[in-house]
Amino acid sequence: MRWFKFPVAISLFVIFCFLPIAYGQMQEGEKVPGFITSTLDGNRIALKEYWEQKGNRVLILSFFATWCQPCKEDLKYLQNVQDQNGDLGLQVLAVLTQNSSKEDAIKKFMQALGVKLPVLLDEYGIIGKRYGVTGLPCNFVVNKEGLLQARYLGYSEAVKRDFESRLRKLLSTP
Repeated sequence: MRWFKFPVAISLFVIFCFLPIAYGQMQEGEKVPGFITSTLDGNRIALKEYWEQKGNRVLILSFFATWCQPCKEDLKYLQNVQDQNGDLGLQVLAVLTQNSSKEDAIKKFMQALGVKLPVLLDEYGIIGKRYGVTGLPCNFVVNKEGLLQARYLGYSEAVKRDFESRLRKLLSTP
């Protein structure tokens, strides 16, 4: 019985020490996880390329799915934000969190919404897990140094007001 307690104690120690790290939410000011994935157009892209090749950019990573009704409004809103602020150093990236085997259907979905944002694929949910996505739509605001500035879950007027306030500050920072 005594030997049984030791492995149980070790197991509990490991679980309680590392579980928060594996599933914890990123905090504002932390470096966001990098990743390499495919785009809906079939190109491979690394997140860091948006800082290195395209100049210092404020990034919005918007996790969505085609079945998510609030995601549709969020994507249209973010397209408008991109159109208004792209010249100021903003890049919105839509991250599809579902199977993308029906590429044509997804392209038609985006077209019907009038959204021309780059679509990154997260078919297996790995990127979403690394970012701690717990619901949709989920948007991450990342500054020009790659640090998380805000995380928004859902779509509402209150979310939009706070988002726009933070975005103005970020885009005005040299």
